[in-house]
Amino acid sequence: MTFDADRALVLPAVKLMAAIAKFRKSETWQPGQKLKILLIGYNGKRNTGADVRVKGMVDQFYQILGKENIEIGILALNNENVAVYFQPPTRLIEFSTIFFLPLLRACSSYHMAVLSEGSCLKSKFANSLTLFFVEGSGIMKNQNKPCVAYGSEAGDMDSVVYEIARKLCADTYFIARTENSMKIISDMGLKGEMGTDTAWIFQPGTMEWAEKELREKGWDGKKELVGAAVINPFWWPVKPGITKLLTGYARRHPDEHYEKYYFFSHSEERKQLFDHYLTSIANALNEFVERHDVQPVIIGMEALDLQAITRLQEMLRFPAPIFSSKYYDGYQMTAVLRRLSMLVTSRYHARVLSMPGGVPSIAVSMDERLYNILKETGHLEDYYLKTDDPELQTKLLEAMEKMWGEREKVREDIIRTIPDYLKKMAEMGRTLRNFVKDNFPGVPLPPEPEDWKGYLPPLYPELEQIVEKYG
Repeated sequence: MTFDADRALVLPAVKLMAAIAKFRKSETWQPGQKLKILLIGYNGKRNTGADVRVKGMVDQFYQILGKENIEIGILALNNENVAVYFQPPTRLIEFSTIFFLPLLRACSSYHMAVLSEGSCLKSKFANSLTLFFVEGSGIMKNQNKPCVAYGSEAGDMDSVVYEIARKLCADTYFIARTENSMKIISDMGLKGEMGTDTAWIFQPGTMEWAEKELREKGWDGKKELVGAAVINPFWWPVKPGITKLLTGYARRHPDEHYEKYYFFSHSEERKQLFDHYLTSIANALNEFVERHDVQPVIIGMEALDLQAITRLQEMLRFPAPIFSSKYYDGYQMTAVLRRLSMLVTSRYHARVLSMPGGVPSIAVSMDERLYNILKETGHLEDYYLKTDDPELQTKLLEAMEKMWGEREKVREDIIRTIPDYLKKMAEMGRTLRNFVKDNFPGVPLPPEPEDWKGYLPPLYPELEQIVEKYG
């Protein structure tokens, strides 16, 4: 029987921290104090989506609750990596992936917690990640303090994770970003309602910067730009590997080592699937570039994608600049995404951040997130593919050709959906404002907004124009 460190070590530590929380001295709100809100997420690892959605959250919270009334703390795995998004009075609290005691300390110092990661309750990426959020929920529950999951998702979970989540998240209010997630949350007996992602309001860097950077990387300023946001879909989930660490496996196989005692999943079958995925995308892109004389651009939405995007660049017959979040922040990455004429993406937030720019995109997906959002825009049948499809190359090239021929229609389809997402995010703001009002009577709040846009921070001009035209 294989030793499972998540069950043997991580799960007991999470349970222990939640239990200790009942007896630990904890800060509770008193009239006259600022309301201290802790955001518990996956920030500071150069994951563009994780960081910009929290930026949107913070801006919205200040808008609807009043910057003068609240104090926001954000847990970050590296403060320097997110300093561009969050300035004082927002506080950054650095911690590590050995999170058990630091999370207890942080939760105990705040009056309310918000689970701010999109992939919140699911075993796809790492049970340890899910258990991190479950511990936060459990600590707040046992300290009789409110907790909200804000624009989060639930998916398939291992049975032990599912059961502990049901128990420790029992008092957390979930605002789900998809109907499928809401169904799972309801089936778990947890409370919640529908919402959306929070990255819709994120303002990109300037188009002038994006075009200048593209030219410096070889673009002639004339060819249309076709992007590819690729990942390694087959090295998840990340799992603790104590034996691997102690026996020096990390030194012998650095590509499989995530960090500390965590390792990516690896097998010969997974390697072959990854090779097929990248080769299929590269061949389809090569053929498309040759037919249409466009400029390929390679996008890495998380620092971890650098291996995949570098390999894709090597497979292309044409020069293709790389934009990796290891080197570019979310403002810059979003500006480049919005300059594309078409996008092939395995990253959910590449799709989300490109949509207000009306960029047509094809999904090559490993989980339900891209499936859900393409379903919402009516593009599921024509423009949704799976990462492990044996016929990926053929199907992708066909989808690219189809989209290229009707990209103006697809662009219109996409932009028309944006006001609805903004209205859902505004409704989330209304829910949060009422949640704070009910749980902390006496906290001063700004006047109730007169219309739905008042529950969002001021929209940047391009987004305001979309609302005026389609809202």
